[in-house]
Amino acid sequence: MQDKRNDGFARPAGEILPPGTDPRLLTFFDAWRSARSDAVVPNKRDFDPSQIPALLRFTWLYRDDPAAGDFVCQLAGEEVNRAWGHPIKGMTLRQVVGDEDYPVVHLRWRTIVDTPLIQYGAKEEKLSSQDLWRAERLLMPLASVDGRVDHVIGVSLYRLAGNERNRAALIEEDIVQIPCAEI
Repeated sequence: MQDKRNDGFARPAGEILPPGTDPRLLTFFDAWRSARSDAVVPNKRDFDPSQIPALLRFTWLYRDDPAAGDFVCQLAGEEVNRAWGHPIKGMTLRQVVGDEDYPVVHLRWRTIVDTPLIQYGAKEEKLSSQDLWRAERLLMPLASVDGRVDHVIGVSLYRLAGNERNRAALIEEDIVQIPCAEI
């Protein structure tokens, strides 16, 4: 039987992620994939941020914190903080995304760590103030030293999309999820 992970690594990131994915997200995908070795999910300590220096300002990391009952932001690059309008390090996922979107986002993130899988999405959304931002994201799971998949690392590429006051709530069709075992 042929190892699907080897096939996934042999395939270029541009063939795995949706057409039109920003090339910077393909670089991020390849950095995550190179940290995997033979594991389905790379260990957090094996992910080398020096492979993505131009993306660090767009990068964020959350840890599933059982005591908080939520994911807690461990780090956020300056462009992430700028898009949200304030630093988000130390905040829970609920505090960052708000009560309206939290149920959908939290379920997605639980699926990322529990399955595990990677998630790509692009959407216009309100972040800080009343500005509408276009966000293209790639979220990937990482494991702790004990092997527990309990981190979500991601890159969010933001650009101001306008100043409309309304946007639709998040829905499942906004994203593409790919199980790590298939990569």
